Amino acid sequence: MDKTQLAPDRPGSLEGRSAVVTGAAQGLGRAIAEALAERGASVLLADINLPAVEAAAADIRSRGGRAEALACDVSRVDDIRLMTSKAVTDFGGLDILVNNAGILHKTAIEDITEEEWDRIMAVNLKSVFFGIQQALPHMKKRGWGRIISISSLAGRMGGYANGVAYSASKAGIIGLTRAVARRVAESGITVNAVAPGTTETDIIKGLSADQVAMLRETIPMKRLGRADNVAETVAFLCGEGADYITGAVIDVNGGIYMA
Repeated sequence: MDKTQLAPDRPGSLEGRSAVVTGAAQGLGRAIAEALAERGASVLLADINLPAVEAAAADIRSRGGRAEALACDVSRVDDIRLMTSKAVTDFGGLDILVNNAGILHKTAIEDITEEEWDRIMAVNLKSVFFGIQQALPHMKKRGWGRIISISSLAGRMGGYANGVAYSASKAGIIGLTRAVARRVAESGITVNAVAPGTTETDIIKGLSADQVAMLRETIPMKRLGRADNVAETVAFLCGEGADYITGAVIDVNGGIYMA
């Protein structure tokens, strides 16, 4: 995306639509928020890191986009209610929800505590359900909606380096996506998931050059994903051209998993 100017008149316009993106301070969430704003959507960026998410929203506004920021702990249902209410108040409604917020862990099976398990599930899966629950009445009122949740390659095939709670939570997103999609399809609302593979974001900064090289070798395309690969997929699913796609899981992984 051109970092100096937004272009809401580009193909796949979302002009007049309002969106919420969770975990939007950096990485995939920020790239997704930028992609939606680029297409003309008004975007509420929600994240637990208020200074960072305010900076992300300010950057979008500096390039002509419409964006607001909100401090939000998505593991708390009260925060999710506030997030939804702010989007409706600020933008006049809610058309698009992108459940992106998530946390990764690498704890061995033998060492996972109940507290760690519950935290992973609260942030990665519980937040997705209650985000959907709060958004649906507003989408049903308009007879139009797009819900996209970010799963993971680990939710597809179990993962390797990540902890099992992470894999379980991301697999849960896939099941939840399909269950909700069946129940709201007649309301003009599509519900889909995107499952990225290893992507060049802050989440891999702790890896050594050798580890990154090894990861590349496992991918048929011989490169890691970029944040914009995921963001453009999400933006497509939000547009009118994707209005017959629901209950789908779109894999963005360079070919490492094909199903």
